[in-house]
Amino acid sequence: MGESRLLRDEDYNTHFDPDIFIKTYYTVLDDTIEGGLMPFILKGLHDVFKTGNVKGTRLLDIGTGPVPHSVIPAVPFVQDIYLTDFSTVNRKYLHDALYGSGKQDFCSIFEFLEKLSDKSQPWINLSDELKAKVCGIFPCDLLQEDIFGGSYFPLFDVITTSLCIDAAAPDVETYGKIAKKISKYLNIGGHLVIVNVLGGTYYFVGEHKFFSLDISENEVKSCWKVAGFSIQSWNLMTRPDKSENSDFFGAFVMHCIKES
Repeated sequence: MGESRLLRDEDYNTHFDPDIFIKTYYTVLDDTIEGGLMPFILKGLHDVFKTGNVKGTRLLDIGTGPVPHSVIPAVPFVQDIYLTDFSTVNRKYLHDALYGSGKQDFCSIFEFLEKLSDKSQPWINLSDELKAKVCGIFPCDLLQEDIFGGSYFPLFDVITTSLCIDAAAPDVETYGKIAKKISKYLNIGGHLVIVNVLGGTYYFVGEHKFFSLDISENEVKSCWKVAGFSIQSWNLMTRPDKSENSDFFGAFVMHCIKES
């Protein structure tokens, strides 16, 4: 299945197919898909935001990909949303989905969140609110010193990132450096909500095998503490078995506050 070389970096512009990715990991949001990864992530994000404590004016999402799944649970709690991604393919896909003739409307995610919420939160009606709050879709390269390539951003109240840093960082040391870069864009007292897999080395999109960083829980927590964050919550899912599409053994949703 797929090539032997692990794809990364510029390969996302040539080998990553958003439609196949969505079909593989998002089409049916139930506990059977990829060991329940996406339901776990959405439930975890929903739990973080539903308290109402994680909120603010500006939210930055790092490495949005073709689906803004890490942003949708935050829509009622922020005013301005900035989406970013390394891949020109994903940025175009997002733009078309939000504003153009794209195939995706993310209804399955809104419907899933609707089931988790009380009737006072009409999630299915928040699609227009999401579109209205998105201020732009910007390039982002976490391996560069200036990760936004000269684009000026104000400091943010909330930063979200999901299934991104572990795909970008080639090793744990670089992961730690990325954490410090991200920290620069968050206000003191601001909130970081991060999703990653643990112990994975690859994931497939169709026949293409992409790199994933093998990182442990202790290494993740250490990197963010060194970057100036205090961990507020840690929600862990242990995967019962591996699948043909990926080899991670666990995933987490972590909420942190920037202290320094």
